[in-house]
Amino acid sequence: MTYRLHFPADVFDIYKQLPGQARQDLAVCLVDAQQDPLGHSEPYGEDDGIIRTVARGHVTAVILVGNPTSILTVLAIAYAGG
Repeated sequence: MTYRLHFPADVFDIYKQLPGQARQDLAVCLVDAQQDPLGHSEPYGEDDGIIRTVARGHVTAVILVGNPTSILTVLAIAYAGG
């Protein structure tokens, strides 16, 4: 099953401000997570299978896996520079 991706407006604004390579790295993570959220992410704190993290290069995002709705929501983005 492929999950739909949802960016709240404020988080999408952060995404748009990332350098090109960081945007590309995050996009790759999110596309992979759309196909298999648990297989392409790590637990965020306690492994509840709902709040997860994806990371590549210098960018990390926290995602919410909406199993009943098949929606991945990007909750936060962190960029460590580089």
